[in-house]
Amino acid sequence: MDLLSRFDFFNPEVTRDPYPYFAELRDKAPLHYDAKLRAHVLSRHEDVSFVLKNHALFSSTQIRIAGKLQEERSAVKELGSVSSLIATDPPVHTRMRGLVSRSFTPKQINALAPRVRELSRQLVTEMTARGEFDFMDALASPLPVTIIAEMLGIEPARRRDFKRWSDTLVQSGTDSLKSGQASDAVVQSGREMLAYMTEVAEARRREPRGDLISLLVQESDGVAALSPQEVNSFATLLLIAGNETTTNLLGNAITALIRHPEAYEALRRDPSSAACAAICEETLRYDSPVIALFRRTTQEVELSGGKLPADAAVMVLLASANHDPRKFPEPERFDPKRDTNGLMSFGHGVHFCLGAPLSRLEAPVALQELMEQAPRLRFAPRQPETIDYGHSFFLRGPKALWLQKH
Repeated sequence: MDLLSRFDFFNPEVTRDPYPYFAELRDKAPLHYDAKLRAHVLSRHEDVSFVLKNHALFSSTQIRIAGKLQEERSAVKELGSVSSLIATDPPVHTRMRGLVSRSFTPKQINALAPRVRELSRQLVTEMTARGEFDFMDALASPLPVTIIAEMLGIEPARRRDFKRWSDTLVQSGTDSLKSGQASDAVVQSGREMLAYMTEVAEARRREPRGDLISLLVQESDGVAALSPQEVNSFATLLLIAGNETTTNLLGNAITALIRHPEAYEALRRDPSSAACAAICEETLRYDSPVIALFRRTTQEVELSGGKLPADAAVMVLLASANHDPRKFPEPERFDPKRDTNGLMSFGHGVHFCLGAPLSRLEAPVALQELMEQAPRLRFAPRQPETIDYGHSFFLRGPKALWLQKH
């Protein structure tokens, strides 16, 4: 079977299970040109790592995908430019990251632990009181979006709006590439979020409250404050990167555990914090919540026996790098005891995911609370055998996951 001939990021078969296709890419076409995306695709761990740690050769600015600027394809004109952080290079990126990273220090993240545990326990209690439940809707989604909303200082009444905006914007990347334009829903979500965040930013500038938005709109230690549009940009990044990463990580972890009974039974015998963290780290490698990132070459570069031209779009497959047997032996085996040092799920280099420590706090705590109250879960009869992972080729996680206790 020639998988390469059928490889297409928009193919539902690839979305359901991309890993056999990634293996073909690594073995037969480690430098693959995707005509639809007009991007050079890199799939081996060595190459992905090289690209992400060399920001001078592989820029995060002015990336064109399918011939369109990255900002254009995701309707960012309606959101306010995300160039404030994820689509810039040093020194601009350094300034922005320096300002926002003060809320993501180990001390700040550790201070959130009691609240994460309290909320996880509450959500698990409510979820498992029902005969069967959608794990994604009941726990995996509300946990991170609530924590992020509380960090930002968003009132509880608007948190459902935040989740709706996040879901719509995540899907916008794939949809706009297919249709060539943003949907009305994406444009409307962008306008709503920008209007709301502008209002909140201005209010916090006048009267700070000690939340993250208040920090971002106040000058500190000689670092200029963010504009309301930049605040909206960062909130969008937190929603998509922070919220979706933890949500997908939890969904992928439970799916992996149910499909690997030996690992699940080992966790039941030892539901310690360390064991739950090991499950989450192996899930990050085995079924990464983030599939790919894009960069742009600043000059001609040679990789994997081929040459990348200057000013070319480059797609690095994080999920494929995590399955490269050159780095992780027997990569298709789910093994919570393996050494996951070098996994690419949160990126690498100067753009390493700012919210990684938060995700690494939330997911193990939620998993441990789940093991305390419902140590035996299985797919509910209403859960289709084939899990729906949606249509995004950037992010990967179940859209719904119907479970029941047994």
